Amino acid sequence: MKTILILSILFFSFSYGFSQKPLHRYYNSKMKKHYYTADFNEYGSGRNGWTYEGITCRVFGRENRDAPGVVPIYRFINTQTGDHYYTTQRHVPGRNLDGYVYEGAAGFIYKFRVPGTIPLFEYYSPSAGDHFYTADKNELGPGFEGYTFDTVVGYVFRK
Repeated sequence: MKTILILSILFFSFSYGFSQKPLHRYYNSKMKKHYYTADFNEYGSGRNGWTYEGITCRVFGRENRDAPGVVPIYRFINTQTGDHYYTTQRHVPGRNLDGYVYEGAAGFIYKFRVPGTIPLFEYYSPSAGDHFYTADKNELGPGFEGYTFDTVVGYVFRK
């Protein structure tokens, strides 16, 4: 039974891996906020104060949401501060989401590690009131410039 489950996950991860979309990262230096989207047309190479920083990782689009082990990565915005928060849980136990408004799914990722995936790390800077996400642990390590490691959001494919 375990072998069948592993083979099924491998099959779906490789077959769906080819239809993933890049998750683009933007930074607004005036607001000191990061923003992530799978829709490049939203800010393109950068506009309205947002600077394009590149691709963070690859996520599934809506057409792959039913793959085994794949869950939505929900996007919330704090309307007071402009901070965007991304999570695989619609209601996060122990996390105060007062001031945050649900915007929808930013894409779909694996909840648990499957072959070929890497962790999507979440960092937070209390001084900037900004969440930062990366699939490259070397980018911030245990923390950098006020950002501290918070959690692994889920599992994604490399850029």
